[in-house]
Amino acid sequence: MPVRLYGAVVLVLLLTAGCVSPAAAPVTPVATSRTPAPAKVAHPWRPGDPQLGAQILWYAYPGETDASVRADALRLVNYMVRRQMNAMSVTFPFTTTGPTASRVAASSGTPSVRHLAMLLDTAAAAGLRITVRPLLDEKSLLAKDPLAWRGSLAPADRAAWFRSYEAFLAPCLTLAARHHASTFVLGVELTSLEDDPGWRTLITAARKRFTGELSYDANWDDYVSRHVPVPVEHLGVDAYFPLDGLGDEATVAQIAAGWEHWLDRKSTGTLPRIVLSEVGIIAEDGAYRHPAVWKGGGQGGAKPNPTVQKRWFEAACQVARARDMAGLYWWNLDFHADPDAAAPSDSLTSFLGRPAETALTSCFRTWPR
Repeated sequence: MPVRLYGAVVLVLLLTAGCVSPAAAPVTPVATSRTPAPAKVAHPWRPGDPQLGAQILWYAYPGETDASVRADALRLVNYMVRRQMNAMSVTFPFTTTGPTASRVAASSGTPSVRHLAMLLDTAAAAGLRITVRPLLDEKSLLAKDPLAWRGSLAPADRAAWFRSYEAFLAPCLTLAARHHASTFVLGVELTSLEDDPGWRTLITAARKRFTGELSYDANWDDYVSRHVPVPVEHLGVDAYFPLDGLGDEATVAQIAAGWEHWLDRKSTGTLPRIVLSEVGIIAEDGAYRHPAVWKGGGQGGAKPNPTVQKRWFEAACQVARARDMAGLYWWNLDFHADPDAAAPSDSLTSFLGRPAETALTSCFRTWPR
């Protein structure tokens, strides 16, 4: 169960349906002529190629403007091209009022459709493959129950929850269809709801708006313990496999063997239909034992350890390539980050400015295509 801090973002709950802020405009093509053209991907993704990218995590801030969004989008897309990526996934939050609530909605952290379109258009102009990925924020869940998370939802009225979710996703799906997305992730780590028949109705509705690939991202423990019954075309795995027996001195080979052990619990051999949708770890001592726990900045008292993070990235790359996986996305790039200004003293949850950054670039540069 991933437990992460996304920064000091105050989320004011806006119980308005839709992937859109109250003042956002309808989905229309967004001109970017005032912004320089992005760099071009050297080897654009083609069907059958691995998706090699990163998750851009976007919590909207008050005061974002068209100009600031275009500048942030251009900076990150150019960084991704320099780091040998051919794919981008944008993760953004939506919210609910508690673990048993029967409604979901946009929050103040949900970017507007207009601003999301600017990022998607910039990525498309660079030749990046695009995935759109709404993620249920856990802040309101934890306020009601410190053990709650998005995988333990228990809506009082499940049918109403799925109707509300369908209404929220509708403009997101239209956005994805009109702005070059190849994949739409219909759900992320919603473990307790995966058996619900509401998914079939949701998928039927989604197909009317988006004709690309529909996907679902399962939590790591859910993936290995059972069949994930959400009836989508492809499955992603948020890969935070705990390696209890490994200390900070573990080699890349030992970490890779630990990953293989976890994956073998599900199936052996190649996994050409599986995407590692999140691969990340905090750069501190002890992280191999609990990679899903992101305390941030040494708040748990552990010492910073960039080598732990670097070796985790190298092992994940090795395993994904050996298993012929459909892709790998590093977690994460903050939409507002400046990768060129990042320093190792910044948050330990980031790979920017650390040896792991070189490891991910090497991984993608040498991955057969």
